[in-house]
Amino acid sequence: MTRTAKVGTAFAIFAAAVSFLISLAGSSLKSTVQVFFLNIADGFDVSRGSLAIATTLFAVVTAITSSVIGHLADRIGAIPVLAIGTALNGIVLLVSATAGELWMFVLTYGVVGAVAVTMLSFVPLGVLADQLFQGRNSGLFYALLTNGAAVGFIVLVPLWTYLDDRMSWNRVLFAIGVVFLVVLLPLSLALVRLSVRRQPAAAAPRVSFWTATAVTFRHPQMRALVLAFIGCGTTMAFIDVHLFPHLHDHGISDSVGASAVAVLGALEIAGSLAAGRLCDLGWTRATLMAAYALRATAMAMLLFVDIPATVIVFGAVFGASYLATVVATTVWVTRALPPGVRGTALGVLWAVHMLAVAVTSQGGAILADLHHNYTATIVASAVLTAASVLLVARQPSPDAAAGDDTAAPEDIRPPVEV
Repeated sequence: MTRTAKVGTAFAIFAAAVSFLISLAGSSLKSTVQVFFLNIADGFDVSRGSLAIATTLFAVVTAITSSVIGHLADRIGAIPVLAIGTALNGIVLLVSATAGELWMFVLTYGVVGAVAVTMLSFVPLGVLADQLFQGRNSGLFYALLTNGAAVGFIVLVPLWTYLDDRMSWNRVLFAIGVVFLVVLLPLSLALVRLSVRRQPAAAAPRVSFWTATAVTFRHPQMRALVLAFIGCGTTMAFIDVHLFPHLHDHGISDSVGASAVAVLGALEIAGSLAAGRLCDLGWTRATLMAAYALRATAMAMLLFVDIPATVIVFGAVFGASYLATVVATTVWVTRALPPGVRGTALGVLWAVHMLAVAVTSQGGAILADLHHNYTATIVASAVLTAASVLLVARQPSPDAAAGDDTAAPEDIRPPVEV
């Protein structure tokens, strides 16, 4: 192995390690609100529906900014985007922890927090995997990067549950913010500094944001993937916002819920790695179909959570599909579209995904306030996810056309500068 190759390998390992840590920590902004949801509502003396405005606004702002952040990652690189997001996350956590009024918490978490988390999300991580590995085993590498969120389910959610009776939610958020600014921000800046020293790879076509967005919507497979991803969004919203209140309504203790989430995280890791490897072997479509089928099954199980054992099994089934849908969809996008467009396309995908999250977040809370249960939300999510299986099944496999990164479709020729 040449010296250049060794340096490149060392950089990739360092980039993967730092990105994994940032991804792990980045999940804390959402998971703390997930676990402390009822406590935060009580702290501000508001209803679930009122506090859910923050999570709904979070989803809407994420939807609005996802494609822009994806395009930014295409243009300046994923690593600088991660560094900016790290700094913003730290600031958001500190301000949210000291918010004296609900409106201040809602604006900080729902607006600035949404932008910050999006900068550490699956969109820039997908671009990073593609930029570092350029299609070679990028599915497995992307799965490794995004497993930071899965480890968060295993480690952080039980930690927040443990601290629930020992520390106020304000103090927990403040401590995490300090970790972001004191530990993670310097690491991310070191990664930026190292990345600018490396010999740049072949430049991707410089495509304007609007052109890249148009290319995405003109592609028939992209339209199908976007519609299918709505099922992913609705179910992820239920986990992020409504799972613990739903379990609480059925008399399930927080310890059982935390155990289920830990099992979910463990299976999420295994499922995502398996999905990444299967996609690299040419089974992208089958992997995505299986992931959506598992997701629909898991949501149906939520109708029978009166038995604690069912909650644990739900965590296992949902976990196996949790990141598998994300990994397989991301690999599909990078194989169906040329460089210079992929980040924007991933952003568009997550924009629609987060609109589904917003509807489920607010709609589920309103229905729970009206009917005192989440049955309608669960059934709708299960049906939408089952429909995603059918949508994916109708698409030709992306694997046959994979591997040609130099071809540029007519839609983006000639490149358009911004």
